[in-house]
Amino acid sequence: RTRSGAEARNTVRAALHRPVEEGAEQQRPADTPTGRRSEPIVLASGNLGLVSFPDVPHRMTREEIDARHPALLPTLANHPGIGFLLVRSEEHGGVVLGARGAEVPLDRLDQDPGPLAPFGPGAADAVRRTHSFPHTADIMVNSFHDPVDGEVLAFEEQIGSHGGLGGAQSRAFLLSPVVLSAPVDEGAEVVGAEHVHRVLRRWLRESNGPQVPVDPVDDSRSNAAEGASFPVADGFVRDKSA
Repeated sequence: RTRSGAEARNTVRAALHRPVEEGAEQQRPADTPTGRRSEPIVLASGNLGLVSFPDVPHRMTREEIDARHPALLPTLANHPGIGFLLVRSEEHGGVVLGARGAEVPLDRLDQDPGPLAPFGPGAADAVRRTHSFPHTADIMVNSFHDPVDGEVLAFEEQIGSHGGLGGAQSRAFLLSPVVLSAPVDEGAEVVGAEHVHRVLRRWLRESNGPQVPVDPVDDSRSNAAEGASFPVADGFVRDKSA
């Protein structure tokens, strides 16, 4: 556990009115059959933080979180190391929260980026895409980013950062042989993992590479010669020795 990770955990625990010392016990309201609420799960991935409440079967709304932990969202949003929060909203569907009470519904981010302004073009689309996932965490936390010097405050002590928005990580690229087709038409951009997947599949077809998904292997052929090739779809063959 890193020092920066411990600071993030302590901030969340303080906002939840939990003891900062790990292992400490504190009685909570009888919201579950055992008389105790489940502790929230806090995960970090580079400069992206995820907070989930496992005792709630659905993705909690901002209103539900405020009712249970009134200080949690304001404390996180106003922390100097945090750029913005993404939460579900009963009123707006989804909302981005920032410091000093900033609050922008997702459908208004194009007109008013609010806390997303330092993260540049494409940030609003990336946040809306994340919000659309069925298993998005109750609270998505993106760290602070300084667009002037490119500084990103990650939740892990790493040389680089990943997972969230901000910094050089937001300017990804594909490097490919010139014999392959261009990833996209001139002036267009590759956006999202799904788009990257489609480009890679096209390049595999162009180079007669292995195609996925592969056909299921017949167990009766398990005793085939050692040098036999693996069966794959579309007649393409994988080089087993590669």
